[in-house]
Amino acid sequence: MLSQEKVLAALRECPIIASLQKPEMITTAINSSVRIVMISSGDIFNIGEISQSLRKHNKLVLVHVDMIGGMARDKVTIRYLKEKLDVDGIVTPNGQLVASGHKEGLLTAQRIFAHDTPSVVSGINALRQSKPDFIEIMPGAAVLKVYEEVRRHFQQPIIAAGLIKNIQDVKQILKAGAVGADTSTPSLWNFSIAKSTTERLS
Repeated sequence: MLSQEKVLAALRECPIIASLQKPEMITTAINSSVRIVMISSGDIFNIGEISQSLRKHNKLVLVHVDMIGGMARDKVTIRYLKEKLDVDGIVTPNGQLVASGHKEGLLTAQRIFAHDTPSVVSGINALRQSKPDFIEIMPGAAVLKVYEEVRRHFQQPIIAAGLIKNIQDVKQILKAGAVGADTSTPSLWNFSIAKSTTERLS
């Protein structure tokens, strides 16, 4: 099983998770600085090939289960991802899939939505049941508003996702306390904390 600490180590090296929303962007992801790639496109016919290509280039592979065409949202799918595709982990807003992921030994990240106060409350209640390894908050900028509230209830590391378009967004999210940013913006896939610090000091 991919450990939480190994993911955190990868995020310290590059705090970006590349969200692969177009299969044709796989070469860009492979050649980038990101250590972690989340497959958030494709279908049952090509996800195996995508995963294999990423792992061949030493990328940690997560799958956004709900975004893969033709895949049922059930425990059989999670078992298939683990045993047949050998992925490292899953991302989903579905607490039952998180529970199935735990049983299969996959790393789990549960996405919650922070559009308003009721959605945050609902997300916190869902997290209490599923206990994922990581918490993903969407949209990313909401981390600035809800980080402390979520942290009052949970110790799991927090990742920001959605509408993260530039370096300033990433810096603000990390400063707020998130350990990483999940983004489909290729220009951010080479972001590094060390590089950012050097630029600030120069």
